[in-house]
Amino acid sequence: MVYIYLKKYDYFELSKPQKRQAEKEHGRELLSLALNNEFSIDMNNLVICTGKYGKPYFDRTDNLFFNISHSGNYVAAAVSKNEVGIDVQHIRPIKEGLIGKLFNEEERNFIDKSPDKDRAFITLWALKESYIKAIGKGMSFPMRNINFSLKGFRGEIQGKISNQSGIYYVKDLGEYMLAVCSIGTEEPITFRLIES
Repeated sequence: MVYIYLKKYDYFELSKPQKRQAEKEHGRELLSLALNNEFSIDMNNLVICTGKYGKPYFDRTDNLFFNISHSGNYVAAAVSKNEVGIDVQHIRPIKEGLIGKLFNEEERNFIDKSPDKDRAFITLWALKESYIKAIGKGMSFPMRNINFSLKGFRGEIQGKISNQSGIYYVKDLGEYMLAVCSIGTEEPITFRLIES
């Protein structure tokens, strides 16, 4: 199983450095809550390390994975028994020149036919970002090499990653988009919104 925890915080009164620190603390709190609720694991007993491309992982655990993301006032954490990546993105105007560099033909058609091209772009961008975070290769991985087919996307979708074993999940949060990828599993994804 893949578990997603999402919480909205109020950062309006904080300076940029204070906000970054608060996001880090809130990400760890959310991760701790997810580990405790879903796996009965105390995060204080785990050591977090960082891989070659910056992906965080737990030292001395072979079957417990996590990832954290934040954007605006949202903080999200994903935990799983398989490699997992999560991304939250604010919907914003796109740069047309990036479409050809980042997306394959099917994905470009999805953006072109969408009534809201910015939302379609950010949806695919968040998916690709979560995939890159799941595999732990950073921006060294060519984004066009992974394909996401979003036919029939209406606010929330879960599906299989097109050219390998794994699943994805996307949820439209209004002004934000949430995306998760988990590699090597086809088990369902569970979404939990944590109330403030």
